[in-house]
Amino acid sequence: MPSVGQQLSAHRSLTALRTIVRCRAKASALREGPAAGDGPGAAWLAFLCPAHSEGLPEWPGTASHDDSDWMPCGTVLDFRPTEQLLQSHADLWLTALTGVRPERYGGVWVLEEGDRVLRERLEEDGDSDEGGPLQGIVTMMWLACRSAAEGDLMQAVTALAYCETLAQGLESRRDGDLAPQ
Repeated sequence: MPSVGQQLSAHRSLTALRTIVRCRAKASALREGPAAGDGPGAAWLAFLCPAHSEGLPEWPGTASHDDSDWMPCGTVLDFRPTEQLLQSHADLWLTALTGVRPERYGGVWVLEEGDRVLRERLEEDGDSDEGGPLQGIVTMMWLACRSAAEGDLMQAVTALAYCETLAQGLESRRDGDLAPQ
């Protein structure tokens, strides 16, 4: 018998696979996002452990389900169009990391400006981040910018999803926790 997550995601095109929290626990709950436009199904499905199932206000769900532990906590299956995913990345982590706000550009997210800010930050950090999360984020932002310039927004959001995961490493370093999560 398929799990609740498999039932809810069946026959829909996945546009992004994201990791929104660093947690070693297995998910025991599945949170559904709001309806995905005019079609059936939720915009996203978030798999969360008990500690995170109610503690993520930036991912408000319309319904929660008990689920077996087949996914790691923090995994999100995202079914939204790429333009909405770009906005989600801006809202959830990229604006906080770079200070670049889409409303300054008429509501359009400008990846190149975020990339510029991150490159400057890497230069300021010098060798202190060589091989660290910021270096990885800058590399993947370059790929996201290049992909977006070529019109491949799907590849751009894939690169941004990887950046989102790496950005969590910056948070733990800032908090003084250097242990892998």
